[in-house]
Amino acid sequence: MGDLLAIGASILELTSPESRRLETAPRFDVAVTGPESNAAVAASRLGGDPAWASKLPDTPLGRRVTGTLGRHEVEAAVCWSETDRMGLTFSERAGAPRGETTVHDRAGAAVASLTPDELPVSATSEPSTTYTSGASAALSETLSETVTTVFEASTETTALSLSRPRVIDSPAALAAVEPLLSAADVLFTTEAGAAALDDRASATELVHALAAAHDFETVVLARDARGALVWHEKSVHEHTPPATEPIDDRGAFDALCGGFLAQRLAGDAPDSALATGVACSALARTISGPIPVIDRTDVERCVDSMESSGMG
Repeated sequence: MGDLLAIGASILELTSPESRRLETAPRFDVAVTGPESNAAVAASRLGGDPAWASKLPDTPLGRRVTGTLGRHEVEAAVCWSETDRMGLTFSERAGAPRGETTVHDRAGAAVASLTPDELPVSATSEPSTTYTSGASAALSETLSETVTTVFEASTETTALSLSRPRVIDSPAALAAVEPLLSAADVLFTTEAGAAALDDRASATELVHALAAAHDFETVVLARDARGALVWHEKSVHEHTPPATEPIDDRGAFDALCGGFLAQRLAGDAPDSALATGVACSALARTISGPIPVIDRTDVERCVDSMESSGMG
């Protein structure tokens, strides 16, 4: 087992090309995506040793997921199901005023029934950091209980990401995520996700408040194209990304999480790890598709440009 264990859901995302409508598209682009698997890919491409644990149907679609992650040198610790199905999402992407339309088709997805006993043996050996997302926990009560059990049993670092307010926009969804908020050492969140937990106007006040309310060791707040800031040991550091020409933001937040975790595991201080995470996020926006197929040399060059221009 690697130094980073990411537990959660991955789906097949089918996107209509050329901004076509879902109802008229003659074909779809297919990609494997999920908050945890995307972060694991980012960490791997920076030289980390991540693994991804989940439950998949024993079908060509399930094997497509493990094959994709294997090509990015992410170990897949999977429980195979003979009866459940693969979760799907259908998307059409367009500019204003249409924007993005997403249709989820995840009922009966194998990962929703994952129990602690079904986790492969390799996934139960203690990694240095265990990571999951609120989006995965909110899929089902069973999956929420499984990742919470893993978090509560861990004696090492646990990290949770919360990117969208819809993850906790109902009492049932909030109940699924609350145990993880209590068990996590590190929180990654967007401004929209954080606003669902606290209504502070200032980003600095917000990370202080989140850390105090949930006893986090570290809070990372992503601010879209404005970069991110990190709270650690009552100090706040912020990094602004370099100018980029974004074409797709789907993998940006996951890249930030994976890049930060990879560098923390490599021994970097939170401030330095955040610089890498921000660089990963900026570069992910220049890559078509949800998987952050970043290049380590590009990331290092991006960090250097941020430091030389005073963006840190």
